[in-house]
Amino acid sequence: MNYLKYFFDPGHLFSLRPPVMQPRAIIILTLAFGILIALGLILKFRLPNIRDRLKNKGYGRLIHLCFTFGLIGFVYLFFAWQGVALLSSRFWLVIMGLTLLVWLFFIGKYFILTIPKLRKEIEEKRKFSRYIP
Repeated sequence: MNYLKYFFDPGHLFSLRPPVMQPRAIIILTLAFGILIALGLILKFRLPNIRDRLKNKGYGRLIHLCFTFGLIGFVYLFFAWQGVALLSSRFWLVIMGLTLLVWLFFIGKYFILTIPKLRKEIEEKRKFSRYIP
């Protein structure tokens, strides 16, 4: 618990010259970014089984999110491992986390609000086109 308090301490988190990242943090972040890439791969191979085009588009957005943050995370870990001063700063993790939340919000909005709206419009077009010669 003390390590997490130290890792998320604002003085430590927003320092432009952070100390060397401990092996425990590197392992935890490697697992987190690896899980993102694995989730992206699982969704990528599961996607052809779904026949709904609207959901495919949403899952495609989710796949892009997983691969993007997984790869950016591994690039960050490389810079942290090498000890590059500005590029290994911990505030990049905060920026990545906030960006991830915003991206997930828009994906959720697509699944919850946009897909039902588009389905309703498609159904109305089908009903209308039945009566057109």
